[in-house]
Amino acid sequence: MTTPLAELLTPSDDGAFHCAACQWRCALRPGETGRCQVRAATDDGITLLSFGLISGAAIGPVEDHRLWHFFPDTLMLSIGGWGYASTTDQQRGPYASIPADPAKQRRLDAERAANFALERLCRGIIWAYGEPAVSYEYVLELLQLSRASSRVTALCTTGVLTPEALESLAPYLDAISFDLRGFSDASYARLGGIPDWRAALALIAEAHARYHCHIEVSTRIHNGVNDSPDELRELATWIVTNLGDHTPWHVLPGDAGSETAASVVRARRIGHESGLHYIYTAETNQTTRCPSCQATLITRTNGVARMVGLRDGACESCGHDAQVQLSIFKQR
Repeated sequence: MTTPLAELLTPSDDGAFHCAACQWRCALRPGETGRCQVRAATDDGITLLSFGLISGAAIGPVEDHRLWHFFPDTLMLSIGGWGYASTTDQQRGPYASIPADPAKQRRLDAERAANFALERLCRGIIWAYGEPAVSYEYVLELLQLSRASSRVTALCTTGVLTPEALESLAPYLDAISFDLRGFSDASYARLGGIPDWRAALALIAEAHARYHCHIEVSTRIHNGVNDSPDELRELATWIVTNLGDHTPWHVLPGDAGSETAASVVRARRIGHESGLHYIYTAETNQTTRCPSCQATLITRTNGVARMVGLRDGACESCGHDAQVQLSIFKQR
């Protein structure tokens, strides 16, 4: 199989190729490899070392990926690749390096993946294992093929995609599960591992405002790092202002212990005080209620979600638009 070349790049007069898939925008000369470890420069451009290599794939509930208001109670094919866009081993995660053993290098053509989702009656496909930015070309092909078969599409990301990458992906992208790790330079210095967390915020805001993607935000609370009341209040206010007060915020414990548990409770309270209607913690059995009349809209029991009070995305009791994504057509 011929190794494909990167699409988002610009050659320079000094012989380097400037990659524009993620925020790092590596300038690579022949023989050099990018920070992601899956893009290497040659005389012809930047080759994609991990193209078509799959780090993980599974069929499961959409809720597994902290998308609780996006086609609830449906099955999705979650899939991912190799490579990373973070700076430390801890932040790179388990899908950073392509396995040296060829027997562990699983290859899955994008068309086969899209067809598999259709055959297994999955409602859609979620890129969930590894940062989508470093697998941009494969992700784009996968999203295009999935949308062509009327599957919904979603990404789990830290927001490290470039605006150029988002512009290409957005016409085929329905939802984003956004990993927002804090709301300060200090927090991102400890937890982020990306060049510019504010640029990540701008990208997610653009995905929502310009491309009408459904957004849900997850934040892992780390005691003494990103749990100060002022920081949490700024974070929640940003969600309300840029994504809307109906945006789900998943507040999860990043560390074990009673202090972190107390910080999660405090974050939830601050989120409600800031105007957010939907805030969830790590427990799976959490009910979604109408912000207007408090009628039950979605129940979740032992990992199974059921829509019990929604009709065409609105509360059956009072008619309030709950802003739960149930249609393949993007909300405007």
